[in-house]
Amino acid sequence: MTKKVAIELPEWLTATDRLRLYTPEEVIEMKLLPHTVGTLKDAAYRKRVPCTKIAGKIRFKLEHIYAIQLAGEVDPATRGRRAA
Repeated sequence: MTKKVAIELPEWLTATDRLRLYTPEEVIEMKLLPHTVGTLKDAAYRKRVPCTKIAGKIRFKLEHIYAIQLAGEVDPATRGRRAA
């Protein structure tokens, strides 16, 4: 299951920008994430990435896209270290 991450979107985004839902095809076509449509859909169906399901169809808000990007970040300062 995915870990809930608090995402703060830029203040200049309009309400329409914040509420817009993107299809997996749009996310990939716009190059917002470096995956294939199939990989993104599979991860969403398996609940590995945040998404919204409406009538069984997967959609992504900007918050979801930011959260997916942040989940892939690596901090070189902590790489290879284990939590105490």
